[in-house]
Amino acid sequence: MTHLVYLVRHGQSEWNVRRLTQGQTSHPRLTMLGREQASRAASLISDDLACRPVTRLVTSDLVRAVETAEVVGDVLGVALALDPRLREQHLGRLEGRGYDETWAAAEAHDWADPTLPVAGGESMMDVHDRLAAVLGEVAEDHDSVTVLVSHGDAIRSAVSHLMGVAPHEAPWVEVANGAVARVDGSITWLG
Repeated sequence: MTHLVYLVRHGQSEWNVRRLTQGQTSHPRLTMLGREQASRAASLISDDLACRPVTRLVTSDLVRAVETAEVVGDVLGVALALDPRLREQHLGRLEGRGYDETWAAAEAHDWADPTLPVAGGESMMDVHDRLAAVLGEVAEDHDSVTVLVSHGDAIRSAVSHLMGVAPHEAPWVEVANGAVARVDGSITWLG
């Protein structure tokens, strides 16, 4: 990629606090801390840009991401657009379950097969392909500065695509709530 892209994970949600697996569950909202994380992400991007304007702000259509993008858009002075391809991985039967139950199910999953759906939801490859399509479209606009607001597993899939490896072959990347990665030929985590 020769243009500038920022990948932003949504801020802390109510379900993050309750330790419930979200996946594509739409309704969990941001907490106060989540709003502060969104504001901090916007400041990191603004400082990094040094007065260069953001051309596009695109977000997952899940509430926690939209609320994050609204905060980022207000700070950066750009309207947001929704793209459901930026959603988190659909985790099927695990959505709404506690983290302990989800982690136990994860231990039983065959992660060596990236095409195997997780608990009746999506496979890692499904998510990888969705994010690759979004990044491919963004790459066509060479003079743009784009901010993409998404989710932890989705951003890990985007990073694996950018590294040129399959999602199950990529090293684990911890993507904290409110994390920001600058993509400009390399990947740099801000903050």
